Amino acid sequence: MAFSYWESTEWLEGLDLIVIGGGIVGVSAALHAKSKRPNWKIAVIERDSFGGGGSTKNAGFACFGSMTELMHDRATLGDTEALTLLKKRIDGLKLLRKTLGDKAIGYQECGSLELIRKGTNYEMPDQVAFAEMNEWAEQATSSASTFHVAKANELNGIDGARIDGAVSSPLEGAINTGKMILTLRSMAQKKGIRLLLGLNVKDWERGDGMHRVQVQRLSADGGEDNLWAETPRVIIATNAFAKELMPSCDVQPQPNVVLVTAPIPALKFNRTVHMDAGYLYARNVQNRMLIGGGRHLGLEREEELVKALTSVLNTLFPETDGTPFEYKWTGLLGVGTTRNPIVKSVHPGCVIAVRMGGMGVAIGMQLGQECINLLLAE
Repeated sequence: MAFSYWESTEWLEGLDLIVIGGGIVGVSAALHAKSKRPNWKIAVIERDSFGGGGSTKNAGFACFGSMTELMHDRATLGDTEALTLLKKRIDGLKLLRKTLGDKAIGYQECGSLELIRKGTNYEMPDQVAFAEMNEWAEQATSSASTFHVAKANELNGIDGARIDGAVSSPLEGAINTGKMILTLRSMAQKKGIRLLLGLNVKDWERGDGMHRVQVQRLSADGGEDNLWAETPRVIIATNAFAKELMPSCDVQPQPNVVLVTAPIPALKFNRTVHMDAGYLYARNVQNRMLIGGGRHLGLEREEELVKALTSVLNTLFPETDGTPFEYKWTGLLGVGTTRNPIVKSVHPGCVIAVRMGGMGVAIGMQLGQECINLLLAE
């Protein structure tokens, strides 16, 4: 079934800005654009008719990074770049909470633990490392005690015999990313932003002054309908899928498996957990245990990864042993040769904001605003 006259003229004609990607970055960009240019006609195009890509397929961590993850960033990026990235995550989380409100995103100020598992290549930092890391991190967190050695009462529900130690941070939390996206979309609709879900942007053509975006809709008979929409401004916020529209972009999709157990009524543990420099993570979700990640384990078959994740969860959290998983899904991270996100102008009137590297919750809203500021500065 072809696009109707009404769909074409009211939704896809006369647009001042098209945002490709309806996750946290894309919708945040549209909201910021509307606040700066209230008269603009803006459409956000998202091909997932239900969710928001990685924005609703993550684990819901309001985190700025575990201690060993940040140590790795400093070693690979250097102190200055790593600190800039840490500040982005801290400031981005503050912006998200301030803009949407803690209740609207289900924010829990639960704190985090990083577990140093026995039999891995990760070591518990010594006192010198804690002092040095806290001094460095304070420049972003404004806390002299960003990290400390976890006390025994913080390990409630964890088999201490399976770890060499644990790093605690009181500054991290958890959110409900489903609520986050629904709140963002509600705000956008109230501002008159068009949210076009279930439509795919198949291609785009850069022009001088006007750009053409090929919008595609799958029809019930298995065919497809295509329409070219014109606009003077385009934002590409498709994260892991950036190469589909920008083949030269340094972004690769990285699958990430997430598992959630059936309810465990007497579950003692109620914090977020990082392991293996952030490659593994777990948390309590309404008295269910979530575990995810594991891409560093080098397991190509999903069933092998699920088995490994199950083993880690049951070993560290004995209460979960024997509890079946009721949810399993795979999200896609946008990763590249560096941890830094990509926010840049690629053509007059065209800006991309991609490669979240698993940090989308923390930095997504801020990067959405940054790409609009870039667009308006041209």
